[in-house]
Formats: sequence, structure tokens, C-alpha cells
Amino acid sequence: MKLAPGTPLSVFLDFDGSTRLPAARLAMDKGIAQLEWSIDVMDRGLAISPLNYPPEPGLHAASGRTFNGLHGFLSDSLPEQWGYVVLRKRLAKLGLDIASLSPLDLLALVGNQGRGALTFEPATTPPDDANALDLDALAADSLLLLEGEEAGLADTLAKLGGGSGGARPKVQIGFDGKGKVSVGANDVAPGQEAWIVKFRAPSDPVDIGPIEEAYAAMAEAAGLTVSEHRLIKAKKGAGYFATRRFDRLSGGERLHMVSFAGAIEAHPDIPSSYDLLLRATRAITRKVDDVTAVFQRMVFNILAHNRDDHTRQHAYLMTRNGEWRLAPAFDLTFAVGPGGEHYLDVEGEGRRPTRAHVLKLGKRHGLPEKNVASIIDRTRAAITDWPKFVKSAGVSAASMKAIGAAHDQVWTDFE
Repeated sequence: MKLAPGTPLSVFLDFDGSTRLPAARLAMDKGIAQLEWSIDVMDRGLAISPLNYPPEPGLHAASGRTFNGLHGFLSDSLPEQWGYVVLRKRLAKLGLDIASLSPLDLLALVGNQGRGALTFEPATTPPDDANALDLDALAADSLLLLEGEEAGLADTLAKLGGGSGGARPKVQIGFDGKGKVSVGANDVAPGQEAWIVKFRAPSDPVDIGPIEEAYAAMAEAAGLTVSEHRLIKAKKGAGYFATRRFDRLSGGERLHMVSFAGAIEAHPDIPSSYDLLLRATRAITRKVDDVTAVFQRMVFNILAHNRDDHTRQHAYLMTRNGEWRLAPAFDLTFAVGPGGEHYLDVEGEGRRPTRAHVLKLGKRHGLPEKNVASIIDRTRAAITDWPKFVKSAGVSAASMKAIGAAHDQVWTDFE
């Protein structure tokens, strides 16, 4: 599982699962990754890292140790939080301490099972047999793993978790629209689409699945673009929230994906601002529609009390021709945030952003005041319909009341 000392890692762009484009070679020097772009990438002018490390000759050293010495866009391929837990458990069973692995060792473990279109060789991903899929059993075992106990399906969870990030347990599966499910960490069976199914973390309410389903529907009503979603029934209790992977297209095509954190090289635990997110979006995609979409997302996160809006909760997607666009909104739910504040502030305010803050930020980014007002009105109207979305998703009465009260308080502060 460990690469021989001095072994470089080859990085590829794999857009269709069969034809790979050599992208770069990667090596470590005194704890800092050194990147050399391929001739193919330079000839095509592909900005795989949209804001840093241009496709030019020579070695490109990672900017620092924020991502354990890796370049920010490469760190997006590594599992975090939940994915790290299951990988650590899986390696421990093989007699390997994950803390002894270098960043390149970890990327080699990811191989071709990460997010987006980046793949790595030599791949050292341990083989696994994941033939059965029982969502209820996986959900139960995921709780055991997060609580530090052993779980009988740990290997299966590791296989299906792929490059999953975030704190909540999740697995990657395939749907065919007729009820048939396939098991796979990366690719899915022909005729199926890649989806992610989320489970409850120990700190989550028991109806977190229905809550996230209600939030996704509410976000759509507010004008946000979200990936296709559904609630999968459980044998007992609340169902599981599922959403289609937006880095995988129909027919198996893949999109290169970089998070906001990876693009600006800022650790997700460090607070940032919506001003920076808006500026980064304009610089990366150069699309007014994407800037407006970020602004809509900001207003929704404020009024819907989603304060877990850190830099890895926003992403960009690149096609094979090098075009960058804003990814759909994801991980939308009720969240109190660090110390009750948003990770991304609005004009310096993280606890109680107001209409004045939003209008000021909109003006700075060239959004007419009437457009901002329209975004606010549409978002507020959608959130006022919270009871309707709750009923449709099956959220408990207690959660409906508590979250509704939080929405009302946010609106009072906002106005």
C-alpha cells in the first residue's frame, strides 16, 4: 500500500472511463509536492487548477502545507472525515497505520475511485468484495464506525464510500430508474446513473434524511440548481437522502471537479467570505449566470439557516474542452455553524447578516438592487412554504417546529 521511496505519481484526466489523458507527474520534496504538467495538458491549455499552477513548463511547487504539502486541487481527491474514518479502519485490518502514509501514498490508494475525473497511478487501492447492498445494515454499521466501534460491513462501506467527503456517512451506488441498484465505488453498470446515499451521523436528528430532502425541494423552489434527489425508504424509521452525482454524466462521462477550497487553497476549517466566493466564481467561470447563482445560494443559506457553508461546500466542474462552470448546490440543510456563525461571512458579518449587508455585497458585484430584492423575495417565499416541504418529505413535527422557528428568527434579524 506504500509507494517505494522516490516513486513519482502519474496523474491522469479520465473523462469517459476508457480514454485517459496524461495530466502530470507528481513527487514529494521535503514535504512539499512538486508538479510537472504533461505536454498534452500544456498543448491544450487546460487549466486543471483554475486559479493556480498554470499549464506551463517546469516544476510547480505546492504553495504550502495547508493540504499536507499537496496542491489544493489534488487534495480534493482525498477522502475527508467520513471517508477517512472508513479508510483508516480498512487499512488497520491490513496491518497498516494510515498516519504512516505520505500524501502521495494516499492518492495512490484513491487510484481511479476519487471524485471528478482525476485518477492516479500506480494505484494501490486494496481489492474488496462488495456484492450485497442493504442500506439499513450499512446505515447501522456506519454509526458504529463513527462511534469508534467495529462494524461487520466496514470493508463494504470503504468500497462504496470512494472519495466521499463531509462528516455524514455516505455510499455511492447506481440507479437505473426502475428500482434496480448496482454496487460500485466509481463506475456503475451500463444504463445506470451514479448516485450518493447519505446516512445519519451520531449528532444528527433521526429524521436528517427527510430534512435534507425537504431542504433540496425548498432550494429548488427558491431558484437554486441542485442535482436530482429523492428519499429512499428505510425498513424502519426515517428514510435516506439520495442525490445524483453531478461529477458523473449519463453514459459514464466524468467531469473534473475542484472545490472552492481547492481552487483558492484555503482549508475548509478556516472561515472565508461570500465576497471571495463571488470573486473566485467570476475569475474561474467568467459567467454572469454563475455569479448570480452563487448570490442566490448565499441568500438561501442565510434565510434557511444553513451555516455549514464552508469552502468545501461549493465546487466547480470542468468539461474535457476546459470549460469551467459552477457545480450545483449541495449539502443544503439546517446547520448552526461554528459558534452559531456562517463559515462564509457577508460583509464581515457571520452571525446575523442583514438585508443591508446583502444589498451592499450585491452592489459591489454589479447586481442591480431590484434583482437582489427579487432573489430575496423568491427565497423568502420558498422558506415560508417550509411546512409544505416538510409534509412531503416526512419530517417530524418536532423538527418542523424547531427549524421553522429558526427560519423566523433569521428573517427578523435579516430585516
